[in-house]
Amino acid sequence: MKKLLSIGLLSLSVLFASCSSDESEENSLDGSVTATVNGNAWKATKITSVTLIKVSGGGQRFDINVEDKSQMILLACESELTAKDAMPLKEYTFTDEDNDVDTPIVNSDALFLNYYLVDGNSYGEHFPKTGKITITAMDPEKKTVSGTFSFKAEKVGALQTKIVTPEVFEVTNGVFKNLPYTVYAQ
Repeated sequence: MKKLLSIGLLSLSVLFASCSSDESEENSLDGSVTATVNGNAWKATKITSVTLIKVSGGGQRFDINVEDKSQMILLACESELTAKDAMPLKEYTFTDEDNDVDTPIVNSDALFLNYYLVDGNSYGEHFPKTGKITITAMDPEKKTVSGTFSFKAEKVGALQTKIVTPEVFEVTNGVFKNLPYTVYAQ
């Protein structure tokens, strides 16, 4: 299962690192995504993708990829394969296994990434340390999803010099409401 999440997110990372953010036509928002990023209100202006990827015999992964003019946020979680085109309603967590010795190692079933959009390119300068995404409602017939999220990431380096990025990237009070999603079966 971890292999599914890791390979999928690596693929997404490569895909979005090579994509330009200067598309002339913005996606319309059928749902909404809001959060507090480093103490400031943040609202997605573009839903890049919301997908449920079902792998026969191997589980399923749910991805949310949203952005505004300067920031892209990717949320992902995984579960055992379900009969319905939906994820189980529950909390999914990520904990960096390199945390201090007193912190118990938790099997992570989620991942959180943030990218800075600069001059048509995306730069990931932070690595997630902790986070959670809770799916509170998912309608497999209407293909809509709602829930909450939060995560904390630490800077691992600078990949660009146009903007100064913080040492800690912290998202709190994250809410996604009525996001339409697409199901892909492999």
